[in-house]
Amino acid sequence: MNLSPEDIQAILRIIDTSPYDELRLDNAEFSLYLKRGPEGWTQEQRSLKLPSATPVQAAATVVAPSTEPPASEPGLVDVRAPIVGTYYRAPQPGAAPFVEVGSSVEPESVIGIIEVMKLMSSIPAGTRGTVRELLVQDAQFVEKGQLLLRVKPALV
Repeated sequence: MNLSPEDIQAILRIIDTSPYDELRLDNAEFSLYLKRGPEGWTQEQRSLKLPSATPVQAAATVVAPSTEPPASEPGLVDVRAPIVGTYYRAPQPGAAPFVEVGSSVEPESVIGIIEVMKLMSSIPAGTRGTVRELLVQDAQFVEKGQLLLRVKPALV
């Protein structure tokens, strides 16, 4: 069974928005059991042997692109996603985005929100300066460590 990163992201979105707290997926190659608890999702997976006695790995990984776009100018500071989830540029649909290219930010300035299992987390800029590049679209699924935007640091 071959799942693309998009397939895995779609499955995670469906699970996160469902009222169910458990998921079991069994096929000829592997068994996967997920359970949602107070700390989040836990998993148990087992590899099963095929008739050829070759074990099949049940783990699915989403691989981030190995190349990020180069910075448009030298000295920009990368602001990355601290967690996995859906990134929102505005506090609510139809509202103005937290930041645009050219916006001034302070270390505590909110640059977006990441939603994980209906929990919204404000994402601070973490640096002082001017937003130069926006690299993620509104309502886009992001991985932990994914580049969100770049800031030109302010001169002190």
